[in-house]
Amino acid sequence: MNTFRRLLFLAEIVVTILLPSLGLGNESPYSLQLEAFRTGNKQILAVLTLTPAHGVHAYGPLPGPSGFPTAVSGTANGKPVSALYPPPSPGPDPLDPSLTVHLYEGPTPFFIPLEPANLELRVRLDALLCSSTTCQPLREERELSLNATHYSALPEAEKQSWWALFLNASQDPAITPALPSANASEAETMTGSAPALAFKPRYFAPGLEVHTLSKAAILAFVAGLILNFMPCVLPVITLKLRSFIPVAGSIPSDQRRAFRAHNLFFALGMMLYFLVLAGIIAMTGMAWGQIFQQPSAIISLTAIVFALSLSLFGIYDLPLIDLKGKTGHGVVHHPQLESFTTGVLATVLATPCSGPFLGGVLAWALIQPPRIIALVLSCIGFGMASPYLVMALFPNLYRFLPRPGTWTVHLERILGFLLAGTCVYLFGLLPASEYLNVLILLWVIAMAAWMWGQWTNLNQGRRKRWSIRGAGIIMVVLTAVFLFRPSEHVDPWRPFEMDQFENLLGQKNLVLDFTADWCPNCKFLEKTVLTPEQSARLAEKHDAVLLRVDLTRHDPKLMHLLESLGSKSIPIVALFSKDDPGSPLVLRDLFTSGQFQDALEEEF
Repeated sequence: MNTFRRLLFLAEIVVTILLPSLGLGNESPYSLQLEAFRTGNKQILAVLTLTPAHGVHAYGPLPGPSGFPTAVSGTANGKPVSALYPPPSPGPDPLDPSLTVHLYEGPTPFFIPLEPANLELRVRLDALLCSSTTCQPLREERELSLNATHYSALPEAEKQSWWALFLNASQDPAITPALPSANASEAETMTGSAPALAFKPRYFAPGLEVHTLSKAAILAFVAGLILNFMPCVLPVITLKLRSFIPVAGSIPSDQRRAFRAHNLFFALGMMLYFLVLAGIIAMTGMAWGQIFQQPSAIISLTAIVFALSLSLFGIYDLPLIDLKGKTGHGVVHHPQLESFTTGVLATVLATPCSGPFLGGVLAWALIQPPRIIALVLSCIGFGMASPYLVMALFPNLYRFLPRPGTWTVHLERILGFLLAGTCVYLFGLLPASEYLNVLILLWVIAMAAWMWGQWTNLNQGRRKRWSIRGAGIIMVVLTAVFLFRPSEHVDPWRPFEMDQFENLLGQKNLVLDFTADWCPNCKFLEKTVLTPEQSARLAEKHDAVLLRVDLTRHDPKLMHLLESLGSKSIPIVALFSKDDPGSPLVLRDLFTSGQFQDALEEEF
């Protein structure tokens, strides 16, 4: 991904906030108008006209090497209607002349043919407006009421300057993207969702599949408890070691009180995060760990964990997340708030993992009503927090912990190295093309941390102290802005394409591997079970085609395919036999090479 596209992606986010200062001026960079006309064949032609400002363009309706395609969708009396697109003009992209794209410049009409009737028409335009320097995402709706008795009063379409464009668009369907069928629901039309596929999946471990709330709650608790001990949750393990560092002090009652408060607020932070996550999933329909479909989330976590590791080497002290168990210089500590925020952070870092039992639990829970989703995710959070709640209920357990001493300094350094190792793990989730940018960002974070810890102290005035710290923060933010990037996923399997899959279904044995850059269990399977050598050998033995479904970026069609297999979480491998393609065999979560080979032998 070149520098232009990185800056384009960043501009799409920032421009809506900084529009007046980014070159598009104080006036709107476009106008949008919905009108109705009558045609000679007794039809109504609704026309949505986009008029970009001078020097501003939109992209054509089909995906290209740059920008986002323009899409027009609408409903008439609640029923979906299709739009016709005028042909765009091919040419070099104004933002990157090395790319050839299709553009809409100047007044651009989009056509919706309708039968004369009393109609309430609602039309939505999704586009990306760009000048030679900036881009602005656009999502606008327009409404129009049509009365059949007033048909003769409408302007004649044949006399309009765009009539030739309409004839061209109606005769050349190649320039019109695929739209939902006339039977699609309004919600599907306006969101671009694909219809769900009909499969009858069978599961390799049916005993772990969930069908009742009681079973879901029990397995959710156990799954949350196991998350504490899974190697893939390395950040959580290292952060939670903080609870085992004894609190300095000579009064046993104070030690018990501090030990109880730390574990209680640590557990509270974990449980609150799961409650918030449950609300978000219930309201938006997101899949578990879907936030990690955004590469920026991985980079953000890498930066946070790296900053935490620096604090454990004594470079500086953090005001809200203290992992050292002692008062540092230059910062005022709030033990309860620090325990709470550390618990939240630990749980955030655990979100991309899907441990044992969790796959079946989430597959059942995430298609239930919001209150059931909230209850099941609360059980996961309760299970994850249960060890710390036990220690809060029995604070005398602190007596079994070693006394504080110089060993705690060595423990801090060990934790620092473990967190640095976590950075390496997160770093490995990124494509190689992004390594240099991330290394630059971490280098700047290290410089800012050194400025924070070595250039400031409590003896300085508040203004001077926070001026220095603010300069370090600004330096990190500006660096992150310039290095913000999308990612590409490279793997040895054939990339999944829906048209290819539908053509091969029932003709060839198919193996679908659902993966994402943000899924650590997927990466583990790719490096241990689904290795290139073993995958090639098994594909040849069973005459199978291997397709990898990449969910790093959200794709509605791919998510529908995943849901059709009875799941909203990954990893999942689905085996489609050419003799019975409607009933694929599904392997959830982690599995061994032997189980994978057994499943192939059973299905093919």
